[in-house]
Amino acid sequence: MPANFDLFSTAVMLKAVEQGPRIYTFLSDSFAQDGGLCDDERALYDYRKGAETGLAPFVVPGTGGVAINREGYEMREIRFSTLAPERVVTLADVSTRMFGEAVTGALTPEQRSKRIIARDLTELRTMVQNRRNWMAREVLLKGQLAIKRYTHEGVEAEASMLANFGFTNFYTPATPWDQSGAKINYDMEKVFDMVYDGMGDVDIMVMGAGVFEAMMANSDYCKTLDMDKVYMGEIATRYAGQGVRYRGTNTDGVKMVSYSGHFLNDARQLEYHIPAGYILVGSTTKKPIKIMHGPIQKYTGMDESAQLHTYIKKEVPFRIGGSQSDSIATRLVSRPTVVPENVGAWAVMKVLTGTV
Repeated sequence: MPANFDLFSTAVMLKAVEQGPRIYTFLSDSFAQDGGLCDDERALYDYRKGAETGLAPFVVPGTGGVAINREGYEMREIRFSTLAPERVVTLADVSTRMFGEAVTGALTPEQRSKRIIARDLTELRTMVQNRRNWMAREVLLKGQLAIKRYTHEGVEAEASMLANFGFTNFYTPATPWDQSGAKINYDMEKVFDMVYDGMGDVDIMVMGAGVFEAMMANSDYCKTLDMDKVYMGEIATRYAGQGVRYRGTNTDGVKMVSYSGHFLNDARQLEYHIPAGYILVGSTTKKPIKIMHGPIQKYTGMDESAQLHTYIKKEVPFRIGGSQSDSIATRLVSRPTVVPENVGAWAVMKVLTGTV
């Protein structure tokens, strides 16, 4: 390796980020497609909400064709958010034994610094993906994206970036599913039809805490199941990690999944990805939303040598600090936004008593 080789330059760390394993998050991986990279500060996208395709017109031979308007979509634009988590390494961090290091302290401060920075970069990538997953969650459950940004004075009191996509596919059954007389199968069919009417597709329903238990406690619903497959521990129940349990399929052949996964929100409190008593209905093959990424810019150099660099990447690592500093920071920058592919292509159900 050349003597002047910088292991933690942006170019080298960027290669490590791009070649690193993909970080899996169930919600965004299931419902969000890759919207690509953009070299402009604003992303243009086609906004669509349902839109039925009508019947082709009859014509008299020799009269030519009949022009049909394109209905149901319009072009919109949206700004990109900016994520920039960073971790600082100080002289005190590298001068003493780090977590997991041999008790004898065999590492030099230089080796220890490299290990700490590499570990920090991995954790920063996870934080960025967690935020993308949160953004997908906001759009899927609320039909909008409201972002409160950090400033020098702290977090904004009100959201300064707000995109409302006009989502209306919310459904609350006449009788909650944990009450007698609930029409579970009827409610599911109504919601599936709502998505189909919106020109979407349904192949999965993701259930929050308590929903599957309410379904199994409803004797009328259980009668609709194939009882040959309802044996202890399985209506095809399988644990897939991250709080995901496959529960089998309903009478329409739609996969039923319980999701108890949670995340640490901005208030440092644990919160379910799918709130208790809620169900998210949509398609994992015709994904209803997409995640797009904007350009990342940074000045390098000082005074007259300063240059602006633009990176068309999903995320870019930077090292912050200089030769006169007692600390160095690793910052990972990403500029994602989430937009719907079709606002009518998914639905949200609130099915249990007392659900907020």
